[in-house]
Amino acid sequence: MELNFRNDIKKWLDSSKKLQPIPTTFCPNLKTDSNEKIKAVIFDIYGTLLISSSGDIDQASLNKDNMQKAMEAGGFELSDCKEETCSFLLDQLQVQVKKQHEELKAKGHPYPDVDIFKVWQNMFEAAENKGLLKLSGNESWADTIMVFELISNRVYPMPGMKEVLLEIKKMGLPIGIVSNAQFYTPIIMNYFLTGEFSTDQHIDLFEEDLSVYSFKELRAKPDTALFEKFIPVLNSKYNIETSETIFVGNDMLKDVYTATKAGLRTVLFAGDERSLRLREDDVRVKGMFPDFIINDLQQLLKIIG
Repeated sequence: MELNFRNDIKKWLDSSKKLQPIPTTFCPNLKTDSNEKIKAVIFDIYGTLLISSSGDIDQASLNKDNMQKAMEAGGFELSDCKEETCSFLLDQLQVQVKKQHEELKAKGHPYPDVDIFKVWQNMFEAAENKGLLKLSGNESWADTIMVFELISNRVYPMPGMKEVLLEIKKMGLPIGIVSNAQFYTPIIMNYFLTGEFSTDQHIDLFEEDLSVYSFKELRAKPDTALFEKFIPVLNSKYNIETSETIFVGNDMLKDVYTATKAGLRTVLFAGDERSLRLREDDVRVKGMFPDFIINDLQQLLKIIG
C-alpha cells in the first residue's frame, strides 16, 4: 500500500502526550506446568504494547472538533461546509462501518474489519450528496484518517515496550504480531520504536512473515483465521510449534480465547485498567484461564527465561 502524506505527520506524532497505564488489582502469575521452552512471542498491539486512551482501536472518541481538524489536515475546503456537516460525517462513520461489516459477514467473514479508506470515501460522498460539502478530488484521505485517529485515540508506548522487545530479540526469539489494526498502526509503532516517521507497513523488530493485521485480511480477532495465516510459516520456516509460542494480549476473548483455539500458549496482559477486557459475561471464555498473567511487560522476560 503506497501512502502519500501532505502533512508533516511526524509533528502530530511528536505532540503525543505521555500516557501512563492505570494499575489493576491483578497479581502476576509467571509459572506454568508446561516444561516446553518458549521459542517465539506474538503480540497484540492496542492495550498491550500501546496504551490507548480509549482502551482499544475501535473505541475512539468521536467529536466534531476532531473531525474538523482532520478535514483541515486533509485539505478539505471548510468554507463550503455547513454547520451540521461534521455531525453528519460522524454518524456516517458508524453507518458505513456497519454496512461494510454486514457485507463482509455475507462473504463469510464472521468478525470483519473494514477497508478504512472505502469507509471514509463513502461517508464523504454521502455528505456531498446531501449538499453538506463539496469534494474537489484533491483531498488526502491518508492525512484525514491518520490525523483523526491521532487526536481521537491518543496512544503511547506501554512502559518497557521497546526495552522488552529488544531483549527478546537479543535472545534470538522471533517476534510477531496479530492485531486488530489499521494502516496507521505500523506507522505509529515504528515512530515509537525508532523516533522516525516512515510509511513502511512493516514494524521494526518484528518478523514480517509472523505479522498479521486485521485491516489487510478484512478479518478481526476473535477470528482464528488471523492466527492460521502465520502458523504454517512458524512451523516450516522457524521450526517452532504453536505449543512453544506465547501470545500476549489484554483481552480474554480476542486474545486469550482465540490464541488458545489456535494452539498457542497465552499471556494475559493486565497492566492497564483502560484496556483490560475480562469478558466475564461471554460464555466462550467461561472456565478459560491464560497460561500466564502479567501486569508489567518486563515480567515477560522471566516467563521466557
